[in-house]
Amino acid sequence: MIVRVKKDLAYRRIAGEMFIVVSSRAALHELNGPAALIWEGLAAGKSEKVLLAELTAEFEVEEKTARADLENFVTELEKTGLLE
Repeated sequence: MIVRVKKDLAYRRIAGEMFIVVSSRAALHELNGPAALIWEGLAAGKSEKVLLAELTAEFEVEEKTARADLENFVTELEKTGLLE
């Protein structure tokens, strides 16, 4: 899986919450803990293997669950046009 966060998006962690701003559509997305970890990892260019390791360690889930969550979230990001 090789995906990149679109370059024209603004995203910030504020008071522990992650927000993505899509100014061209006047849209705001708020991410939960696992989604924020994945988003920041994608933005930093981390590999799927590294993201899975971080998800399983941070949220104490099995790799199978982490993989499904990662794949589902990336698919959702692609559908909403937040990835290249």
